[in-house]
Amino acid sequence: MNCIKCNSNTSVIDSRPQETSAIKRRRKCGACGHRFNTIEQVLTEITVVKTVVVKEKVKIRKPKSIPSDPFDDPSYLETLSDHELEELIGG
Repeated sequence: MNCIKCNSNTSVIDSRPQETSAIKRRRKCGACGHRFNTIEQVLTEITVVKTVVVKEKVKIRKPKSIPSDPFDDPSYLETLSDHELEELIGG
């Protein structure tokens, strides 16, 4: 199977049978190192269906220490996203 990001060959890291006749496989790309899951199920002797399960990475940011008056600290205001800035302003 090819990588969903760079279309290079992948290798199977782990295989686990599911409750149905499906097999869940953990794959890794040899070129870019991207990891993803596939669920493979045999429908007939000739047909094999593969479903790709994509998980997005979640960025975790450290909580920011809010200065006593955030409007007097321009460096703090520059680190805020638009949503956080709206919450600070109250809009």
